[in-house]
Amino acid sequence: MTSRKVRLCMALMLVVSMLLVGCVQPSDTTADRKPGEPVRVSGSGTCLPLLRILTAEYPDTTSEFVYLPGLHSGGGIKGVANGDLEIGAVSRELTAEEAKLGLRYTLLSRDGLVIATHPSVPLEGLTSQQVRDIYRGKYANWKELGGPDLPITILDRNEDESAKIILREYVLGKDLKITPKAVNLYYEPDMIEGLQSTVGAIGYFSLGYGLSQEVPVNMLKLDGVAPSVATIEDGTYKVIRPLGVVTAEDAGEQIDAFLEWATSAKAVELIKSKGFAPAK
Repeated sequence: MTSRKVRLCMALMLVVSMLLVGCVQPSDTTADRKPGEPVRVSGSGTCLPLLRILTAEYPDTTSEFVYLPGLHSGGGIKGVANGDLEIGAVSRELTAEEAKLGLRYTLLSRDGLVIATHPSVPLEGLTSQQVRDIYRGKYANWKELGGPDLPITILDRNEDESAKIILREYVLGKDLKITPKAVNLYYEPDMIEGLQSTVGAIGYFSLGYGLSQEVPVNMLKLDGVAPSVATIEDGTYKVIRPLGVVTAEDAGEQIDAFLEWATSAKAVELIKSKGFAPAK
């Protein structure tokens, strides 16, 4: 099937207005959208690749999806609440305050968070304790862990990012102090690029993205369990996060039809083939 035309729209004025808005109220104009108007999409950079897979294969070729610059989960939620977006991509649970906005949340996938190294570190896996010790700075060289004689470069994310929240929940623990030698990266693409280009690096990112894009890094087993769609489905791989979308409750027939298809059996098989575990 020919991929649909997906416009990349660098609408800086729109993005700035979404970020600077001080008071968020559910939009009352969403349902007034005219048929055929582009569907504006933004939010979590982790979830956007999944949405691109789905929108590219969506059978209704009359629907055009416009991807705006990523705003993280919170920005996607605010964008829908303000009426600046039709679809907000989310890679975490909604907060209590966000749940009060009256938006509709649709779970699309469960994505694994994979811990990976640069190919120069061909370890098969690490234990959770070893990962904790690495991130607190106990080890300086991979040979201390049975690997090559290379210095360890630790790549990390901000504390409010969904990837870091999940890593703390399942592996690091909430109180572990990260070594000041860690390199902090703001965006997931920077993490992936760093893992590919930095000899001796360790970091973490979306399993679904890694599998769908065949990212050339060494994805590690964690506590003896390999990250995969199968191990997420059978519950043996625990480090997972929800990928979903928020829309207005009265989003209209165009959005409703897309969400119905995006949660259908055909869509589930599609995302599984790309490395994303189904919602259930």
